[in-house]
Amino acid sequence: MPESPRQPYPATYTLNVATIVAMAKRGGTGDERRMRGEATRRDLIDAGRELFVDQGYFNTSIGDLVARSGVGTRGAFYHHFKDKAELFRAVFEEVERDLTLRSLASPPAGDDPWEKLSRGLHSFLESALEPEVQRIMLLDAPVVLGWQTLRTIEEANSIALINEMVREAISEGVIDEQPVGELTHMLVAAVEEASLLVAHAAKPTLARKRAAKVLDRLLLSFSVEPRKILQR
Repeated sequence: MPESPRQPYPATYTLNVATIVAMAKRGGTGDERRMRGEATRRDLIDAGRELFVDQGYFNTSIGDLVARSGVGTRGAFYHHFKDKAELFRAVFEEVERDLTLRSLASPPAGDDPWEKLSRGLHSFLESALEPEVQRIMLLDAPVVLGWQTLRTIEEANSIALINEMVREAISEGVIDEQPVGELTHMLVAAVEEASLLVAHAAKPTLARKRAAKVLDRLLLSFSVEPRKILQR
């Protein structure tokens, strides 16, 4: 039988294909779309770091975050974060990582393990005077994220570094032999409690100075040899 003549595509089909092609071109390549997505996520985290400090977590709405970040729509927000708490966790992780890098990961050259540990813990305590650390890490994070989540994040970052510093100090004989994990967590607990005291104090600078004196006495008690308080 002779082949039936091919029917032309409906106009609506042609229009739909043209629309899809145009949308794909606007979307760009996979790498371009991924870069735009990363930039949008970065803008939202930056907005969170600003607003969660300026207004606090509970006084900041998703609308505020969308407006400050410039991402345009709530849909853009929900594409990257399921809710405000998930964005807060991303902000907390970044603030905690930044604090760890400048306090613990880059100690002054030439310090022995005890000095590295002392300077690192004092730097953490000093940071309790910073508005970003006060609001995000000390005041809002325990309520928004809960203790277990906080500890999980810290154990993968700051606590892990402190643990290694304690282990090094003990292995080199500058701190008495004792359980590494237990000593690490007790030091962390002391610094965190002192930092909360500073954050809630009517006179934070005075509270930090007093807490620093106690921290010095605590750290000196672990040293095998007599030492003087480090100049900061």
